[in-house]
Amino acid sequence: MNYGIIDNLPIDYQFSTKSKKELELYGEWFYKNKDKRIYELFKAVSSTVGFESWISDFTSNSLKELGTWLKQNVEIEKIPDDDYKKKRAEISDYMELKDWDLTNKTRSLLVDIGIYFGEVFIHTYSQLNWEQYFSTRKKDNDQGHMVIKTSNNILNPIWITYIIGLGLADNIKDRFCLINSFETWKKYI
Repeated sequence: MNYGIIDNLPIDYQFSTKSKKELELYGEWFYKNKDKRIYELFKAVSSTVGFESWISDFTSNSLKELGTWLKQNVEIEKIPDDDYKKKRAEISDYMELKDWDLTNKTRSLLVDIGIYFGEVFIHTYSQLNWEQYFSTRKKDNDQGHMVIKTSNNILNPIWITYIIGLGLADNIKDRFCLINSFETWKKYI
């Protein structure tokens, strides 16, 4: 696979710990890098055997093949024992904790797929656009993220694809994950 991971974020992904000014740097990064990240995704998919003819035309149909590709390319790594024990000590015993995490490459791919996923909505529904979300609640999961506001909801494509990636890694999602999510969310437009 021919792919360049995201290596120029101005902040880390711990958005809840960032000031509004720091989050605004992320918003600037997003707008400056959105097209580059979509291109990196296209290169990655089209350089994979069997996906050379993927058409990245921003239609919902393109999500079907992209979901199949993503299922085959989610990678995990074992969490070092010391890190796992530390995390385990921080949460209740009854809560499940995996001994693995997504690789940095997979996290980068999920951001890129999230951008593409969002662009499919924007190309399908002309009234939609990206905007950075700021909440009055610092612990809001969407705080500082690039989202697409619908009439009644906030669509956070990058967060959605991150959750999909975890589900694929845990074998509870399948290759239809992206198209199914699109079909679910379009009901709220």
